[in-house]
Amino acid sequence: MPKCEDGQVELPSQTLCQATRAPCTIVERERGWPDFLKCTTDRFPEGCPNEVQNIKFNSSGQCEAPLVRTDNPKSWYEDVEGCGIQCQNPLFTEKEHREMHVYIAAFSSVTIFCTFFTLATFVADWRNSNRYPAVILFYVNACFFVGSIGWLAQFMDGARDEIVCRADGTMRLGEPTSNETLSCVIIFVIVYYSLMSGVIWFVMLTYAWHTSFKALGTTYQPLVGKTSYFHLITWSIPFVLTVAILAVAQVDGDSVSGICFVGYKNYRYRAGFVLAPIGLVLIVGGYFLIRGVMTLFSIKSNHPGLLSEKAASKINETMLRLGIFGFLAFGFVFITFGCHFYDFFNQAEWERSFREYVL
Repeated sequence: MPKCEDGQVELPSQTLCQATRAPCTIVERERGWPDFLKCTTDRFPEGCPNEVQNIKFNSSGQCEAPLVRTDNPKSWYEDVEGCGIQCQNPLFTEKEHREMHVYIAAFSSVTIFCTFFTLATFVADWRNSNRYPAVILFYVNACFFVGSIGWLAQFMDGARDEIVCRADGTMRLGEPTSNETLSCVIIFVIVYYSLMSGVIWFVMLTYAWHTSFKALGTTYQPLVGKTSYFHLITWSIPFVLTVAILAVAQVDGDSVSGICFVGYKNYRYRAGFVLAPIGLVLIVGGYFLIRGVMTLFSIKSNHPGLLSEKAASKINETMLRLGIFGFLAFGFVFITFGCHFYDFFNQAEWERSFREYVL
């Protein structure tokens, strides 16, 4: 190619030129054809006989790292037929993977120990503990206890690869899919549902504190008849969000975190299903938390004669405990929001750089 005979070069026909475009669409999309290779130029005349009907190469193609060979079209990297992204996240080194796994193991272990201790304390004295707003702390800890189990599941023998990798060795993207195990989906449901339920219970806790403090010194019981709505809201909203994510198949695996979650690939879904709900929780929960502390401070400052020394001491203790727990809980939610926001803000640039490296 091209054919040379009797001192003359036979130009490829326009038909032959156009026939090469379909297998090479990635060139046109990513770089564009140079002017001298465009089929509309005089180098590729129309109406010429096309003697070459079938072009064969004497070598087989292969996938260059970080792509791996796969026959599953759902695993193919965009515009690269037959190749998919390897299961281990290529944006991070093996050392960074190990460091993150150690951190996850340590943090999740501490969380599961602390939450289990809190749950055991409530259960041991359930008759007295099963009162609002204090019992909300039980549900908050229960949510994060279950969520920690989802994070720690990856440390069972061979579990991480089972969770985040497909059978062909590529990264799990767009789950749930057929012909794959449900381990990825199960871990996603445990982690995501627990996270959303836990942060919504935090809002309910701050609201319950706020309304209870306003009723101090009166016989009015502001939470009577409202607790059933707490459960309805807190359990149903995460359920609807979880079902919606599974319906649009936007659950992705990540070898760094060792879990499956929403929006690792399509960051817009992470914005809608993670950043927006947690951002709303920060605003509403922060508002009620501040109002609750202000109410206690107002009672102590404006009505000192109505409070006995014991009552004033009790309010001081409550303000201190509320401040510590509220700060820690709010800080946890804020850090969670910040981590997801950082990923969301940078993901487009990471994907662009990765695509340039691969192609």
